Amino acid sequence: MKRAIQALMYVHRYLGVAFCLIFIIWFASGIVMVFKRMPEYSMQERLSRLPPLNAAAIRLTPSEALEAAGLGDAPRRVFLTSLNARPVYRFVVDRGSATVSAETGDYVDTVDAQAAVAIAAGAFPESRQSARYRGALDEPDQWTIGNPFRVTGALHRIALGDVAGTDVYVAEATGDIVMKTDRSSRLWGYAGPVMHWFYFTPLRAGRGPLWSDLIIYGSVVGCLVCLLGLIVGVYRFSVTGRYRRGTSITPYVGWMRWHHYAGLAFGVFAFTWVFSGLLTMSPWNLFPQGGPTLAQIQAIRGEGVLLDRFTVAPSAALVELQRRYQPREVELLQFMGAPFYAIDVPARAPDDPSPNSAAEMTPAAGLSRVLVSADTPAPRVKDGFSLEELVAAARAAMGGAPTLDVTWLTDGDAYYYQRGRGRRATVLRATFNDEAGTWLYLDSQDGSLVQAEVRGSRAERWLYQGLHSLDVPWLYQRPWVWYPAIIGLSLGGLALSLTSVIVGWTWLRGKVTRAVERLRARRVSA
Repeated sequence: MKRAIQALMYVHRYLGVAFCLIFIIWFASGIVMVFKRMPEYSMQERLSRLPPLNAAAIRLTPSEALEAAGLGDAPRRVFLTSLNARPVYRFVVDRGSATVSAETGDYVDTVDAQAAVAIAAGAFPESRQSARYRGALDEPDQWTIGNPFRVTGALHRIALGDVAGTDVYVAEATGDIVMKTDRSSRLWGYAGPVMHWFYFTPLRAGRGPLWSDLIIYGSVVGCLVCLLGLIVGVYRFSVTGRYRRGTSITPYVGWMRWHHYAGLAFGVFAFTWVFSGLLTMSPWNLFPQGGPTLAQIQAIRGEGVLLDRFTVAPSAALVELQRRYQPREVELLQFMGAPFYAIDVPARAPDDPSPNSAAEMTPAAGLSRVLVSADTPAPRVKDGFSLEELVAAARAAMGGAPTLDVTWLTDGDAYYYQRGRGRRATVLRATFNDEAGTWLYLDSQDGSLVQAEVRGSRAERWLYQGLHSLDVPWLYQRPWVWYPAIIGLSLGGLALSLTSVIVGWTWLRGKVTRAVERLRARRVSA
């Protein structure tokens, strides 16, 4: 046993010297990420900065605009939005998107530098005089790698010239603002997510497999370091104080003693954090992914938006919506074949009767979706979907499989809940007795299949979110408990890493010093 422990100590020492700085980076950046994330241009802020749609200016129906675009097949998604304060249709197809004027039917090609500056100035009118062009990006930079709104083509980078040092990125293909950064968000982005995920542009851009392998196998080695340290630390721990330096429970002295104590107190958490961080990469397909799958979505939404079903003109739907809301962007969607115009508006309390206005559309507000029928003699607001309608949609998504259980969730459950801004909580959960143990979550407002879980993805939720973020329902929903717990344990892990740096540096310096002395002795004797 003693020889085995000595061998484990040897491996732990060398691996620890190699990885101690990485552990410091992980813990320090993890503390930052509790409060700060990557820069973003959120959907809430994007909508708040779009101009209200002008119903009178919309002269073409969606079918007429599609014909003008020359797209034969039914598009996957269709939006009625604004470009330079003028209404346009945006048709999303497999090979990209096409933008067509809702007034004239003219095809909108790419957005040049001058137009990009005008778009940025229109969204940020306070910077109209100071906005300037900073150049085009043909390749993603630090803040646009993996951007979910990024489209094929270049991005125009515009500096707003404000005191915050804000830059916005405008997509050449669509004219959409897809990212916003400022001096503060860039600083915290580097200090938090970039350092935590090693999310550096040279490593990520065009080198996805290399970055993925570095994170996966680096995490495997990190787990090994923690596991070996725990085995050695527990073996060398004495409850009876057998190490006769007073009543010491450890044989070590100096910084090594503190490293031993820190490992006993926080080593388990260090291991679970590295292990759960490994699971974020979905290594080796250990767990089946949740969903929803494309086939499940298409069973409810259809394989494409059939525009001939939208017999109500969008201008008439906007007039109906403007009685209570101020539409800024409309999506054309279907639910089990029925067409609707959908808009996102700021969520408000059920007992708040105030209508939506531009002032209420703040960037931090949550979003709620409102639907208007598009195939009735007169457009009318759809006040959510019934239990029967959602159950029928869930069964269609599952190929007609019978449901095992159906539950209304007003506050979510352990798998569907408010993790970030904008998540709508009122859903129907339908569980099925299929081989994968599927659970489907359908939004009662617009019928969207917002989440799907299978038995394996539910297990991964606890191993990843539960271990990595202390994301257990009782703790995670009580910030006054969760914040001290996550920060305190992170500081403990940081202390463990710092003591390992000191111990490792002292040991390595001693090895180098002795090697130099032996070399000098050989030269003298020679």
